[in-house]
Amino acid sequence: MDKKTKALELYLEGFKLVEIAQQLGVSQPAVTKMLKQFPEYHQEKERRKKESEKRAKEWRNEYKKQKRQQDKEEYELLQKDHRDAVRSLSRKGKLSDDVLIKLCITYYDYNKEKERLVFNESAGKRPADLPRSVYVHKDVLRQFR
Repeated sequence: MDKKTKALELYLEGFKLVEIAQQLGVSQPAVTKMLKQFPEYHQEKERRKKESEKRAKEWRNEYKKQKRQQDKEEYELLQKDHRDAVRSLSRKGKLSDDVLIKLCITYYDYNKEKERLVFNESAGKRPADLPRSVYVHKDVLRQFR
């Protein structure tokens, strides 16, 4: 069997041009040149092209589906956070010390001796509605960080 028919046979079995070139001991362009002489090569090439396009389309659709689901979950989480913020900042409700401190945690330092969060005066003047210090157990402190 000559190299041309062997190359066609391997190509029709599903081998790639690079693999055929390695088996026959020739370059990839030489394999392409050999295969172009056969009409079966062009038919197989078109079949592979359509199959590849089909796989790419399926992959894109799956990616879009996953992206939509991810966006939906992020949007629902954002809505929940927004509802919580609206509820806590509404005029009807009064913010508890915990919520106030949680919103302004960067202005508080933890005093280990007194087990308290103490307002850091170097951060600026303390607003009247913020407590100067709040007792926080060290186990509970994690929820503020």
